[in-house]
Amino acid sequence: MAAVPWKVSLHGGHSGQFCEHADDTLRSILEQAVASGMAAYGVSEHAPRSEPRFLYASEKKKGYTIERLATDFDRYARESRILQAEFEGRLAVLRGFETEVVPSGSYQELARSIRSLHGFDYVVGSVHHVEEIPIDESPMQFSAAVAACGGLEELFVRYYQLVQEMIQRIRPDVVGHLDLPKLHAPPGSDLATERIRRVAEETIEVASSAKCILDLNTAAWRKGLGEPYPAPWLVRLATKAGIPFCFGDDSHRCSEVGYGLDRGKQYLLSNGVETVTVLERRDGTTARRRVPLQPAA
Repeated sequence: MAAVPWKVSLHGGHSGQFCEHADDTLRSILEQAVASGMAAYGVSEHAPRSEPRFLYASEKKKGYTIERLATDFDRYARESRILQAEFEGRLAVLRGFETEVVPSGSYQELARSIRSLHGFDYVVGSVHHVEEIPIDESPMQFSAAVAACGGLEELFVRYYQLVQEMIQRIRPDVVGHLDLPKLHAPPGSDLATERIRRVAEETIEVASSAKCILDLNTAAWRKGLGEPYPAPWLVRLATKAGIPFCFGDDSHRCSEVGYGLDRGKQYLLSNGVETVTVLERRDGTTARRRVPLQPAA
C-alpha cells in the first residue's frame, strides 16, 4: 500500500518486547505500519518509573520491578535506533517515549533526562495517575481516585491541573489523550461542567504557550467510547487557540496499528481541523510540518 501523507501516528508503537501490557515485537509493529500505508510512525514506549509504588497492578502481579522497567527501556532505546536505520526508505520511524507523569520530583527529573540520554526525537507527555492512583487501568482504581479527590468533578479538575504541571515541567512535544479520565466515567456524567471547562481552558492556554501538539487519540473508540480523546468541545477550544493536532493510534499490538485513523480524519474535519502536524528528522533535529487532511481543490 502506498504511503498516505497524513497517516502518521505519534503516539503508539508499544510492543510486547518492552511493555508488560502489550503484544508482538517492535519490528512487527513497524512492518504493520508499512502495510497500513503510514507515511511515518512514532514509537513512544512508556518511560520507566522512579519508585516501586508507581508500578501498575498487572506489573506487580508478574513480578516486575523498577529495575526491570529501566532495563527494558534501555533495550527499547537501543532497538528503536537500530530499527529506525533499518526501515529508512520504507518508513520514517520516529523514536519517542511516553511519560506517565506522577506527582513526584524524582520521576520528573528522570523523564527530563531520558530524552538527551538516549537521543530521542520527541516526547509524549501523558497523565495516567491522579492522587497517585492509576485512572485508566481499571474501573475499580478509577473509583478509588474519584473517592480520593472527593468526587468526579474534582477528579477532572485535578487531572487537568496535573496536565498543566506536566507540560510546564517536562515540555513535551505531544500531549497525550487530553481527557483520559472519561474512559471509566459513569455513562451520562457531565464532564464539561463550568469548573471543568474553566480549568480545561487554562490547560489549553498552557499547552499553547508551550507550543505543544495535541494527540487525537483513536484508542478511545476501540475501548468502547463513542468519541476519541479529546471530546469535540476540547478540539474546538484547542483549534481556536491555534494548537495543532496529530494522530495517535496508541497501539499496543500489530492489530491496533493505524486503528481509527480514517475515522479520526473525518472527526477532525467535522470539528474544524483541516491539517495534522507531523514530525520529521532533519539534519539531526526534529522539525514540524503541517499536512492537509484533504487534497487541495
